[in-house]
Amino acid sequence: MHLFKWTGTFLCLVGIGLTSLNVYPANIWFGFIGSAMWAWAGYKQDDYALFLVEFVAVLMYFVGLYLYIFNNLSKWGI
Repeated sequence: MHLFKWTGTFLCLVGIGLTSLNVYPANIWFGFIGSAMWAWAGYKQDDYALFLVEFVAVLMYFVGLYLYIFNNLSKWGI
């Protein structure tokens, strides 16, 4: 679990860095995966405050990814 949490931390920090550089949508992907890892860690460790905040972040990232994909389907010719 230790390495898992450090990997989630690294991915969240990369997502934050990409957001500060306006690298879209890579920032959302990194944040989504990192927050999902932290939500899982919170669940497995019975830390429900951590689980809740990261689960909500995952939902928000998911909506952002969904909107990005949905809004770009016509640009991709689909």
